[in-house]
Amino acid sequence: MTTVTADRHALRLVHIRPPAELTGEREQWLVDGLTAALPSLRMRELFALRRDMFRSAGLITVAVGPDGNAVGALASRRDRLPSGAQLLHATTQFVAEGLRHTGVFRASWGAHFAALGHTADDLPLLIALKTYNPVVLCGMRAFTRIPGTSLYPDCTGAPQDRAHAERAARIAALLAPGHPFDPATGVISGIGIPPDLYPRLPRCRDEAVNAHFARATRPGDRVLCVFDVGTRAGAAALLRAFGAATAATAATGTGGAAR
Repeated sequence: MTTVTADRHALRLVHIRPPAELTGEREQWLVDGLTAALPSLRMRELFALRRDMFRSAGLITVAVGPDGNAVGALASRRDRLPSGAQLLHATTQFVAEGLRHTGVFRASWGAHFAALGHTADDLPLLIALKTYNPVVLCGMRAFTRIPGTSLYPDCTGAPQDRAHAERAARIAALLAPGHPFDPATGVISGIGIPPDLYPRLPRCRDEAVNAHFARATRPGDRVLCVFDVGTRAGAAALLRAFGAATAATAATGTGGAAR
């Protein structure tokens, strides 16, 4: 079991592997914990409409507070593009409002990568997620410190790389069929449920990213972020950067964090 210290908060990270380990009781534990951890968002409305973000996942990594409640969750599943390329689709990521800009984001991804597999061959070379939160895009962009990797969309105001934009369009068609997609901005229109999940557009520390979201999105829209690991060497570097080759976490099937 991994213990994470973030701003004096000692957290545990545990795994749930749907469908077998996502019991009704554990799902409600997740819903209740995340609703309490994110009071400024319309989480009750979200979970009334969408439990698929958990049920369709292959792995959920949960940050558990000292009181035993869920204060963060990262869920993903593996998809495959028509070309055959594997894609890791992060179906959701939440971090408690009081734990933002701490080590929880990084630790959750590290534990998640470790649970997906300890070698570069286990990791899909494309990672995608949909977000209305500029902070999430900036968090993903931090991955690009690894040479040979890249992130779509580019929020500097420059034209998008054509090959990246065309690939993003294929990914959008897979993850959000029937919803309009703008490859020039990365915006999938009208996919957010409920549309007013966020009372206002969040802000990050990068004004160019804030400007991109403010200019391109409306409530209910989501920006498709696609991180390209590049090569198996890049995948190995990513795992090392997150300590995923040695991270050890407990599954709720044996550790019993979810109540």
